[in-house]
Amino acid sequence: MIVFGFLSIFIIGCLSFVGVFMLSMKERTLDGILFVLVAFATGTIFATAILDLIPEAIHHIEEGAINIDILGVFLVVLLGYVIFFVLERFVYWFHGHAHGKDEQMVCYSNITEGGNLSVQKGHNIKTFALLNLMGDGLHNYLDGIVIMVGFLSGVENGIVITLAVLFHELPQEMGDFGILVYGGFSRKKAIFYNFTSAMIALLGGLTALLLTESVEAFNAFMLAFSGGGFLYIASTELMPELLKHKNLKKSILQAVIFVFGILMILSLILLLPHE
Repeated sequence: MIVFGFLSIFIIGCLSFVGVFMLSMKERTLDGILFVLVAFATGTIFATAILDLIPEAIHHIEEGAINIDILGVFLVVLLGYVIFFVLERFVYWFHGHAHGKDEQMVCYSNITEGGNLSVQKGHNIKTFALLNLMGDGLHNYLDGIVIMVGFLSGVENGIVITLAVLFHELPQEMGDFGILVYGGFSRKKAIFYNFTSAMIALLGGLTALLLTESVEAFNAFMLAFSGGGFLYIASTELMPELLKHKNLKKSILQAVIFVFGILMILSLILLLPHE
């Protein structure tokens, strides 16, 4: 399970190389890909939190891994939601994904000339790019903890959580690459530093592994905490992007993709044997 955990974290980190494939993509093609990914990621993140992370945390307390009741689990879920909100407001102040015009799914990628970023170019643009790296590094660290905790609680949980993180990280890594290029980095350096930031997730996995061996309640706490964090990501980072689209056909298509994401996670939970 430990090997699978670190391998999954490394594979997720390799998504940072997505910038290589974006160099020759047309903006319209990229927006079409992001349109599908963001809707799908919203469904998978929501479903993973509600159907896997939180129920698994409750299962842990029922087995006596942590001496709290059901209310305590949901308080930890709420704590995770609030902490992710605080990180979003303060650590991610300059890392918040830039928003494009309505009817364009360019919130996660602004690498084309004239992209609508939430900041203006200026003398402090390098600071903006560095803050993006810092915020993304912390985000990746937490992802590493979540994935490792999932695998330590069961291979099937690890697979479900890894897939949810993957579909969320892919569009985000596209945006991170775009922000670094916009911030003054060369494309090669942007890919290198984005990959370095992604590999910080391995430290998160190591942290989870070390604490799990010494603190029995760590798994239950982090599963509930991560459930709250996933709910925050889905409801405040991803869902608002879906609500930007006013076109009826696009809205229906997004709803279908969103539901498909939920059904995929539900299918994995039902099909994979739980310990």
